[in-house]
Amino acid sequence: MTNTVNHPSKVTVHFVPDDMDVQAPAGTRLLDIATTSGADLTFGCKKGTCGTCRVRITEGLKNLSPCAREEQDFLASLGSPNTERLACQVRVLGNVSVDYPE
Repeated sequence: MTNTVNHPSKVTVHFVPDDMDVQAPAGTRLLDIATTSGADLTFGCKKGTCGTCRVRITEGLKNLSPCAREEQDFLASLGSPNTERLACQVRVLGNVSVDYPE
């Protein structure tokens, strides 16, 4: 018997500052969801080295792809709490709420 895990095919991202809910395919990068939806999320390098796209996950932190070592180290160097991620590095696997500076 094969053990399967059910993942949603679509996820909902709530962008707190824009008070906007956006549906997207599960596994999409958060930055891609933000840019295609018109969310007012600032970004820079798109490679995880500038920190401009740093966001705070207010709900659904467990619904994101695991934090790679490079992202962990970079966020730690900025003194970021564990609820922050880089939108250019994280993929959304389930419903989340995201906050960021306006």
